[in-house]
Amino acid sequence: MKTVLVTGGSKGIGLESVLRYTELGYRVVTCSRNESVWINVIEKFPQLKSVDYQVVDISNDTSLEEFFLYIKSQYKYLDIAINNASPALESRGDFCQVDTALLEATFREDFWAHAHCIKHELNLMKEGSTIINISSINGLRPTPNAAMYSAAKHALEGLTRSVALESIKSGIRVNAVAPGVTWTPRWEEQQVESPNIREYVSDAVPIKRFAKVNEIVDAIEFLSSDKASYIVGHTLVVDGGISLA
Repeated sequence: MKTVLVTGGSKGIGLESVLRYTELGYRVVTCSRNESVWINVIEKFPQLKSVDYQVVDISNDTSLEEFFLYIKSQYKYLDIAINNASPALESRGDFCQVDTALLEATFREDFWAHAHCIKHELNLMKEGSTIINISSINGLRPTPNAAMYSAAKHALEGLTRSVALESIKSGIRVNAVAPGVTWTPRWEEQQVESPNIREYVSDAVPIKRFAKVNEIVDAIEFLSSDKASYIVGHTLVVDGGISLA
């Protein structure tokens, strides 16, 4: 049985990925910061009781080191790794006005933590394994008022391509998925304060709607499958055309 790691698997794209790979018969390992959220997930989706869930803050080096030591001791190898975890963005605003500590936190959480994960994952992989990094269209274009988040995703894009060339020598494929606006709990939270946000944002998307989380996971599943065996260092954009507009 193949082993899949999904970071940030308790909500949104991460949770949908955990559900998908569980349904496909994979052995799934996931993590998040808040165990109470996962407990609610299990109540809603009892089929996920078989998932190996661990409380991990991937931006904490010690916590992350312990997590990967655990994976190695329990499973020895990873076949698929999906680097998805991303906390709520706290560094919004004009770059020159945002508190430096918040800028540093965003870069650490949205780039360095993923880079650290990728390094560990590669050391647990053999030929035929694959990594999918969840990037963003904000890593492909400028993003005013979220400059550090955009910088972190641009960095992840560069790391994906560079590591892809290194790793394919060992038969390990590394790619990325760049979602556009996707209807997740984070947007639902914003809708409480801005009831019309879904309609307003949808109007800016050429396809005139948000992505569904399963549409993003379709792309992730494809890149992790044998159907994508010749795809290396690619970013699959799934955004309803918004990056073209």
